[in-house]
Amino acid sequence: MRPRQEASEEQIQELQLAMERETRKWFYRRLHCVWLRIKHDMSTEAVSQATGLAPSYIRKVWALYFREGLLAIVGKPKGGRRNQYMTPNEEQKFLASHLEKAQKGWILSARKIKESYEQKIGHTVPESTVCRMLSRNHWRIVSTRPTHPEGDPAARDEFKKNSARRWLPPSLQNHF
Repeated sequence: MRPRQEASEEQIQELQLAMERETRKWFYRRLHCVWLRIKHDMSTEAVSQATGLAPSYIRKVWALYFREGLLAIVGKPKGGRRNQYMTPNEEQKFLASHLEKAQKGWILSARKIKESYEQKIGHTVPESTVCRMLSRNHWRIVSTRPTHPEGDPAARDEFKKNSARRWLPPSLQNHF
């Protein structure tokens, strides 16, 4: 059997400080696993009973700590954009070209943006990909208003009642 690796006082203090500051349960359990090994010289089975982790996982955590240090155990949380067709900067440049079209008076739709997006990357993508990209870049859906905010409701009702007579061709006006 190999001899157990020992930790320096500096490593022990660093580990203790990390345990005090850690708020995430899963990372705390990993730190606790190493703490029990270093400070109390507990076996894999004893640490497994104390933490509820599998012995094989405990060995992996110990090896990771002694090989790469504290950051390997606490590390960065999972998540993020692992699969992307464009970087955030490329997305902004891509959408800037569509913004220019909108400022010139063109009507933009997610379908048109999706088609140009597919041409740019070279294959088809789901609609949700484009919708998430628009949301990430703070684009929003703008649609026409059902009524004008300064409109007169009485004039609108009068128009609805009498519009059939006003807008008929002259040949049909006498029939109603």
